[in-house]
Amino acid sequence: MTIEDWAQKIVTKELNTQVEVYDNGSESGMYDLIAGPVNAPEYAIECVGSVDPAATETWNIGPAKGPMKVCSSGNWLVSIKKSTRIKSLKIHISKAIFKCESLGLTEFTPVDWQLRRFNLELFNELDELGITSFQMYKKDGSGYAHLSMDGGGGPINQSSDALIDWIGSFLSSHDKLDVVNKLRKSRAKEKHAFVPIVLGGAPWEVESYFLGKMHLPCKEPNLPEPITGVWVLLNGKGLRHINGQWHVFSY
Repeated sequence: MTIEDWAQKIVTKELNTQVEVYDNGSESGMYDLIAGPVNAPEYAIECVGSVDPAATETWNIGPAKGPMKVCSSGNWLVSIKKSTRIKSLKIHISKAIFKCESLGLTEFTPVDWQLRRFNLELFNELDELGITSFQMYKKDGSGYAHLSMDGGGGPINQSSDALIDWIGSFLSSHDKLDVVNKLRKSRAKEKHAFVPIVLGGAPWEVESYFLGKMHLPCKEPNLPEPITGVWVLLNGKGLRHINGQWHVFSY
């Protein structure tokens, strides 16, 4: 499913109105979704994901390719940094996992100051490979390491202020001019941006807001003209601003 198809299903459900994919590639500058007749649409919606390019590249050539074979009878979970050099990891991960198992380190183990104190050589080896934690999750497995990638970290942010400031800056940045221009050319009454956050695409204080209770914001977002509404989504939760009001939803 493309981001446009995914957005179409979510927006159709939330607005309780039929929304269609509009950009079929027949013309340049077409926006992604439309609700209402082409000559006088009610909604024009452009999708623009917020991603971390480095994290996306690492994910695509690492975890997305599937598990790596390691020198072990068990199966492992290995968390890596977004800056991890996957080519080097492929070469050396088996030796590193073998050392961990030989030392009896099969429970969840962060690559932190405690591991450094326990075994400096192992700590340096894992840190150099970009590994941040490891764990044998199945003793009688097939000898594979399943990779995941670290997200942000820190206290959970309960305030929406960081999100509101961020979304205004995100949509006003120079590389989002195409989003703004596509919506400006539309004849729609409502012109919205649909922004899913993935792979560390926003600061932790923004992302962590979606992990808490999500109290409704009390202030308006500073959206670039002509955008009149915005949808922000992360981790199964969404926040939208339409007609001057905020709404929280799940998807």
